[in-house]
Formats: sequence, structure tokens, C-alpha cells
Amino acid sequence: MELIIRGKDIYGNSKSKSSLIKCLQQEIEYISKLPDEAKILNQGDDYIFFTVDPKDKDDRKFYKSLGFRRESE
Repeated sequence: MELIIRGKDIYGNSKSKSSLIKCLQQEIEYISKLPDEAKILNQGDDYIFFTVDPKDKDDRKFYKSLGFRRESE
């Protein structure tokens, strides 16, 4: 399963320093919830790819709740 985070989406529509900080804090909280076993591919462009291999149906359901999708979707 795969999750893609796009760099330009991190800052939302921020127009102030405090808004930027809030967006970054939300992103930190979100990334902290991702499983440690997730593999990260950062190609140095605008996208960061996280991949996981679910062991069973419960894993798949949990990963889906975090935003992961099957790679073919």
C-alpha cells in the first residue's frame, strides 16, 4: 500500500507565519502516526512516497485509515 505526501500541500493556503507553523505542526502529528515499518522514498522533488506491506486484513484496514491506498488505485 502506498501513501503520497506532496510538499506543496503541506502549507495549505497559509498567509502568515503562525498559519505556516500550524500547518507544519499538523503535518508533524500526521507523520508521527505513520507506522515505523513504512518505507520512505524521497526522490528530492515535490513528492514523498511511503509504502507498507499489510500482513492481514486488519493491517490493511489500519493503513487505509491513515490514508494509504493500494498502489494500483
